[in-house]
Amino acid sequence: MRKDDTQLIVEYLDGDEAALGVLVERYLKDVYNFAYKLTNDLQAAEDITQESFVKAWKNIRKYRHESVFRTWIFSIARNTAIDWLRRKRDVPFSSFENERGENTFVAGLVDTHPMPDELLEQAENVRVVQDILLRLGPHYRDVLDLRYTGNLTFEEIGVILHKPLHTVKSQHRRALIALQRTIKVRVA
Repeated sequence: MRKDDTQLIVEYLDGDEAALGVLVERYLKDVYNFAYKLTNDLQAAEDITQESFVKAWKNIRKYRHESVFRTWIFSIARNTAIDWLRRKRDVPFSSFENERGENTFVAGLVDTHPMPDELLEQAENVRVVQDILLRLGPHYRDVLDLRYTGNLTFEEIGVILHKPLHTVKSQHRRALIALQRTIKVRVA
């Protein structure tokens, strides 16, 4: 029988080191994939994943059992990734966004057509989807990443992003509409 996360945490706190290993194994791949989606950098994703689990280990005694461990570890990973992105970028593109979430700086950039070798690379569905996702605003991308990469519920996403449920659902809907528009433009 599979033990739930709370049982594993209690067992770890009671001295069973293997219980923490089970938790790490259970969420390692999802946290890594999430970190990679946020950074688009393999090395950074590895570092963020490792740092996230170290932070979780150091703070496991502060874990509130009324919250879901999965949500807690994803919150840690998201915050760690945001810290990494802040250190990496001199000027975050989000500072160019207006009150409607539109990025006027990016919108003003010249849209160059891809070279033939780039077209071949984009033939893979994964690359095309990643390219389209990068065109979305970060708040839309975060919601989609958590929903589809992390397989989190809207409620869990709201907890991680510190946003009300209706805001998360609204951003999800808007992100899907933006994706649809981008795909139509790309296909045309």
